[in-house]
Amino acid sequence: MPKDPEQAIRQAVSATKLMEYTRGVSRWVRMSGSEDEAQAFDYLEATLRGFGLEVRRERHDALISWPKSASLEVVDPARAPVACITHSFSASTPPGGLEAEVVDVAGGDIAQAPVRGKIALVDGLAMPVTAHAAEAAGAVAAIFVNPPELHEMIISTVWGSPTPETLGVLPRIVAVSVRESDGVALRARAREGTLRVRVHAEVDTRWRPTPILTADLAGVDEPDRYVLFSGHVDSWHYGAMDNGSANAVMVETARLLSKRRRRLRRGLRLAFWSGHSHGRYSGSTWYADHHWRDLHRNAVLHLNVDSSGAKGATVLSEGETMAETWASAARAINDVTGQALERRRIGRMGDQSFWGIGVPSMFGGVSVQPPAESATSDALAALHGGPRKSGGLGWWWHTTEDTIDKIDRANLRRDAEIYALVVWRWCTAPVLPLDYRATAGELRETLRRIQDAAGDAFNLDACLDAVTRLAGVADRLQAAADRLAAALGRSRGTRKQRAAASLINDTMMRAGRALIPINYTSTGPFDHDRAVPIPPVPSLQPAARLRTLERGTHEYHTLETRLVRDRNKVAHAIESAADTIEHAFKHLDVG
Repeated sequence: MPKDPEQAIRQAVSATKLMEYTRGVSRWVRMSGSEDEAQAFDYLEATLRGFGLEVRRERHDALISWPKSASLEVVDPARAPVACITHSFSASTPPGGLEAEVVDVAGGDIAQAPVRGKIALVDGLAMPVTAHAAEAAGAVAAIFVNPPELHEMIISTVWGSPTPETLGVLPRIVAVSVRESDGVALRARAREGTLRVRVHAEVDTRWRPTPILTADLAGVDEPDRYVLFSGHVDSWHYGAMDNGSANAVMVETARLLSKRRRRLRRGLRLAFWSGHSHGRYSGSTWYADHHWRDLHRNAVLHLNVDSSGAKGATVLSEGETMAETWASAARAINDVTGQALERRRIGRMGDQSFWGIGVPSMFGGVSVQPPAESATSDALAALHGGPRKSGGLGWWWHTTEDTIDKIDRANLRRDAEIYALVVWRWCTAPVLPLDYRATAGELRETLRRIQDAAGDAFNLDACLDAVTRLAGVADRLQAAADRLAAALGRSRGTRKQRAAASLINDTMMRAGRALIPINYTSTGPFDHDRAVPIPPVPSLQPAARLRTLERGTHEYHTLETRLVRDRNKVAHAIESAADTIEHAFKHLDVG
């Protein structure tokens, strides 16, 4: 056995165990809140208890939406029924279905299309933003033209279970998806003349009790602090890749660290969610709400895992991170695979429910397919938005074909090595591998872009001055952290050095609690933004619009008022982080 503990961890990852755990979870079709899902949770709980972890099972009510049946019939001109599926949080039709004219809006702007009272025919997967746009334009239904495969989706933009403020945002539109070949035929009919169809959709949306399973290994030096390592258990169909194999990565990491628990400085908390696929991240959202204080005080990282070890998944350069966690992620991926991780800002998806609390985040998954010349590749790659070099998660994603034969043993072991290495480093590092110099750089670049777009209409000097100060103190903090990490990496060090490391870790966590909410959320620490793309420093992005408005108008003054308040919020958060770091230096003695 190698003396290097990192090499020992990597070599101990077992492909056989990983496949065993994947098969164990993916024996059931795991609809959120279902009996079959409960059996998968039972399996995971028993396995983790067998490793000696402290396991806790919680239940909570969540608004869960199960798609049931769907049909589409062309009534004018008459033709054979078209195969289709409906989606989570689609409205159900009346028992006799919904009949209306179809309007083809492919390649156009739904907001400008004549779809009021009609059915919109649109390209792509049933994405919530598109469904919301069709509903806002007055469409009574939307037909999504999928690639050759029918992909299960969820169309709600409400993150987690709704509140009184978001209840009215739940979709009221009927949504179905058809295969590419049927979509081409429908489009041709629509362009020839009037096309009327009858759509039927039955969706069972109700509050259901759903489980959350957590399993803990406590650290020795910092027993209250932990890495939150999470993944969802619920699935579409058997979900061997999404998310059985990812659950297997979590279980295997727990097995490996349970044998090395005495070497953990801080703990590991595994969290298995329900409500990801059928409740728009309702499990992780409930956990954030009901464990807010503990997460705020003690979570050092949220590490998420999804869709691991797929056949053909050879691209590992596109994992998403925060600026402050990128270096740690890039090092692990390079150490295991030799690939260079690109800098990709983590997106608003995949149980990223902890940004408001200020917990640093890393990954949703690490491996994806190479690009391919196909409609499926294009559709799946577009899910994350922005330019990508990959082809997404595989044509079987969210289909009946997501079965155990889509898992590659070697790829699964490779992905598990990356996660195990990340967890080991974050649980054992004397100094947390966070880099707030990178955060300061991202904030500076973002604020300069917003200032350039706003021009003379709005002044961001207070924020830019604050971020310049933050960059300076973050440089000093990182230099001290690097020196301590080098010293304590060779030995336990002196009492003074250990105290300094503890102070630096506290400081990094407090800085993140101030900076992450203003960089990643509009709603702040105690609520959840909608499930739509969110740009950096979102509350100040409307400054560009102020430039287009006529000064002195009602619209101008109300937006300016909002921006002044948000400028104060952003500047205060950055100054608070800088104050925290400067205060630490008054007490920091690296010895």
